[in-house]
Amino acid sequence: MKVILAKRIGFCFGVKRAVRMAEEALKRNKRIYSLGSIIHNRQVVECLSRKGLKAVKTIGQIKDGPVLISSHGISPKVIAAINKKGLQVIDTTCPFVLKAQKVARRLKEEGYQVVIVGDADHPEVRALVDYAAPNVSVIKNRKEACALKIKEDSKVSVLSQTTQSAANFLDTVNGILEKKPKELRVFNTICHDADQRQTMASDLAANVDLMLIIGGRNSANTRRLFDVCRKLQKNSRLIENDSELREAWFNNKVRVVGVASGASTPGQAVQSVVNKIHRKGVV
Repeated sequence: MKVILAKRIGFCFGVKRAVRMAEEALKRNKRIYSLGSIIHNRQVVECLSRKGLKAVKTIGQIKDGPVLISSHGISPKVIAAINKKGLQVIDTTCPFVLKAQKVARRLKEEGYQVVIVGDADHPEVRALVDYAAPNVSVIKNRKEACALKIKEDSKVSVLSQTTQSAANFLDTVNGILEKKPKELRVFNTICHDADQRQTMASDLAANVDLMLIIGGRNSANTRRLFDVCRKLQKNSRLIENDSELREAWFNNKVRVVGVASGASTPGQAVQSVVNKIHRKGVV
């Protein structure tokens, strides 16, 4: 039996940048507030919390700054509220998310009906909705695209949550095309790193007996990675850390184990999983 790591492991550029900015700010300040989790990885958030980063849900909970904007970005309404209170801002919004926000704002100004392919409850998507409001819809897939209401004379535009899979995005766009809008503009705002991770992980999943995806269960890109792998390898497992490994998974039929990780999973978490497999004598 052997373990094969996906070619792209550890933090993506945006997450690495956000964590670095937070750590540098914490060297200058005893306490910093973040609106929600800076990234969707419990272990990393807990580590930063011990250093002085406190996550809050609303601006009203912050009396004085600095306030950190998470890598997922925030609504323009929240930005206005921060400016009104005169709080110092540390903006760790991922550059790919910023690009999607600019696209959403421009399409709104140009009078398009904006369709976002993504998870409506995700903070990134909630912010995108506010940039594109009021003529905006969020859909998950082709099925929801087919149920979407589009006026005959509508100018329609589509963009994606940055962690979507390219296959789902294209399939959803084709569903919108079938409704024959007067005009359709499509913007591929999927993060390059997320797309590459999914491609590399799916290639690996197709050639192993057990696929392990490591990352936070509240991480959209990690869940998407798991969904992509599970379609190719039913024996896929999503775990947050090495404590969730189970010896029963490593039976006599498992000769090759594949390992992939979400963009917000630190490299040491992946190495800990691999080390524990070796220590148990499974490999």
